[in-house]
Amino acid sequence: MKLLVPKTAAIMITAAAALLAVPAMASAAPLHVAAKHASKVSLSASPRVAVAGTTVKLSATVSSANPTPTGSVTFWWKSKELCSAKLASKSAHCYAKFGTAGSYGVRGVYSGDAKHGGATSGNTTVVASRAATTTTISASTATPTVGQAVTFTAGVSSHSPLAVTGTVRFTAGSTTLCSAAVSHGAAHCAYAWKTAAGSYHVTANYLGDGAHAASSRTSSTVTVEKDATVTTITGFAPTPVDPGKMSNVTVTVTSPTGTPTGTVVVAATGVDAGLPGFSCNVTLADGTGSCPITPAADTFGDITFVATYSSDATHAGSKSAVYTLQVPAPTTTGVTFDTATDTLTATVANPTNDNISPSAGGTGTVTFTIGSPTGAAICTDVRLTFTATSGTGPTATGTNTATCAYTPTAGTTVTVYATYSGDASNETSMGSVTITTGGGED
Repeated sequence: MKLLVPKTAAIMITAAAALLAVPAMASAAPLHVAAKHASKVSLSASPRVAVAGTTVKLSATVSSANPTPTGSVTFWWKSKELCSAKLASKSAHCYAKFGTAGSYGVRGVYSGDAKHGGATSGNTTVVASRAATTTTISASTATPTVGQAVTFTAGVSSHSPLAVTGTVRFTAGSTTLCSAAVSHGAAHCAYAWKTAAGSYHVTANYLGDGAHAASSRTSSTVTVEKDATVTTITGFAPTPVDPGKMSNVTVTVTSPTGTPTGTVVVAATGVDAGLPGFSCNVTLADGTGSCPITPAADTFGDITFVATYSSDATHAGSKSAVYTLQVPAPTTTGVTFDTATDTLTATVANPTNDNISPSAGGTGTVTFTIGSPTGAAICTDVRLTFTATSGTGPTATGTNTATCAYTPTAGTTVTVYATYSGDASNETSMGSVTITTGGGED
């Protein structure tokens, strides 16, 4: 049995089915997005060659279809942003500084806006050059002595807006003396010549830095003088120095720096200059040394000496103060006995019969002994008395005597010794007398 459907109903069913088969969005109108205008960036720099640290103007022009592009341009060197500026009438300008000398490839990057696409320029090269510098040099002293430190000062100046940094090397010929960093426009360093005196031209060599060129300046002559010395005769040994006998004289040479080496000549001066045996040469070791002198047998009195140091590579020569050496005069002692007064008399004389008693500063005394020089003492430490026979005062000559009361035992023979002790100016001596007395009464 067939089901019959009215024609109109069939049409309605077909239409409904067709509606169900169409996607839901098929009835919406399609969207239209307008494309951005392409842009092009051109770049310039002014100046393209500039001293490091000075300002360079970077300019960019963006060309594109109307309307006029807006937005900003950022200027870059490699990955470093230099500056950024907004477009005005298709142009943007900003300022940058390059702190180190070199070539910089700068590009401009346009960010785009709602109607203009972004763009990047090609590289524009900016060259930053080192600024010229001027170096000066001065020294704390132009005449140092060997071992004395000299402070050298170098001033480094530039018209660059950047502070000068880097190092100054101070040289003398091919020798580097010292180096110092530049701070606040100056470098200071100290050096001491320790090996030799002489004249030197010292140069301050500024080596430059990333923004400043090297420069140098040579000083006037620095004259290194030998260090001063002091020469001293420290003494003679053994003392007293006797005529005809050897004695060693010791000298020292000192200096504020180092130990002097070389030779010292010791010699008699004044009226004694050239006397045989009164000069010798000392070879220094650790600044001191000694050499022998042997006064002639007939030489005595005050002998004056001077020691002269001849210098070495670093120490100046010098001469000692006058050293007075007393060479004692030989003496003789004679003894007599006065039986009438029971008095022993010792007469002490030197070759010139000078006054050697206490009245002239003499300190020698006479001791009387029985039997031997070391026998029993009769009188000890008897002071001399001077009796002038010619002249007066220090030039007087005469006799120096010492007396001792002594009563010998009757009927005996005895020898009495008189020993003069000597002093700094006179040698010791001894004399004796033999006394024989008659027998006593029964």
